[in-house]
Amino acid sequence: MKTSFRLYQNNASFFNLIDGDSETKQTKGLAYLFATFPDLLTHFCSQIPDFPSLKEIDFVQVDAEMTSFGPKPIRRDITRSLFKGRIKQFVLIIEAKSIKVSAKVNDIKDQLISYLDPQHFPMDEGVTAMGITLTKNRILHDPVTGFTSMTWFELIAILDQFLRKHSVPEYRIIREYINFLLGADKSMHYYEVEVLSVAAGKTYDLTQIHGVHACPDSNSYKTPIYITFRMASGGEMEYLYKIKDIVVLDPNIPSLSLILEGIDPDFAHRIKGYIAQRSSGKFGFDSEPYRFYNLDVQNAVYLPHRPRPKINNAGPRYYTIASCVKGDKNIEVASKE
Repeated sequence: MKTSFRLYQNNASFFNLIDGDSETKQTKGLAYLFATFPDLLTHFCSQIPDFPSLKEIDFVQVDAEMTSFGPKPIRRDITRSLFKGRIKQFVLIIEAKSIKVSAKVNDIKDQLISYLDPQHFPMDEGVTAMGITLTKNRILHDPVTGFTSMTWFELIAILDQFLRKHSVPEYRIIREYINFLLGADKSMHYYEVEVLSVAAGKTYDLTQIHGVHACPDSNSYKTPIYITFRMASGGEMEYLYKIKDIVVLDPNIPSLSLILEGIDPDFAHRIKGYIAQRSSGKFGFDSEPYRFYNLDVQNAVYLPHRPRPKINNAGPRYYTIASCVKGDKNIEVASKE
């Protein structure tokens, strides 16, 4: 006999019962999985560059929402303390933002620094620590924070890889967690739209030279598979570029080269060239973080019929791939927001 569970007339799982908003549920659920399945914890750590070996570790304490000492408490999302005997050897802190929301770099910089400050967490003084942010887009942090970055999509891939290697019935709750993430906040998918169309603007020449598109991270765009650029003259679109990666960073930061060491070297090189050329020209950058899109220029899809929207303006537009390539001159948007 099989059974199913529904909550408020919707398919649900254990993770829907966790107290809090969607972001809190995602974080507590992940902490629960790490504490319940040591093999998953080991697998996750093996995917983190420069993470120490766990061979000598015999106990791991997983804390969700650990609160600091002091008059103004701060709270870490997930803290994993690794012990050998009774001696704490290493601490990993995970700061998770909602899978649906782009975290703002400037808003969390001081927050991240405080997580590694022994003034707030004296129990970790003298212990090697590492921090990871878990966000929708990868954030390239200022090294002063002591944090690196992972996206929710990378985490989902790690969990899925683990399940493919271990066909153990008890691990089915990990699959439920993946489904919970993908269903959080109105059916989150690996991408939210197929094609993002933006006004080409005056930096389009730089995009073509470097294979990089940049926009303020405050721009609220859905996550697409492809991006295309509308020309000023009627909004015609000439190419679809597949997006290989998206990173968030402050282009004005002095330690730019150091920050870029954590990504694909070719993409890093092109970002540097884009920033240098744009900064030396008329346009420059405002004092805020930017999203940098890595475009697959080599495999760009040429649109000989140059499709365009019926009405062109500066706002983002979203299309299906089919509508862009089928040959119509004026195409209907799938969504304007």
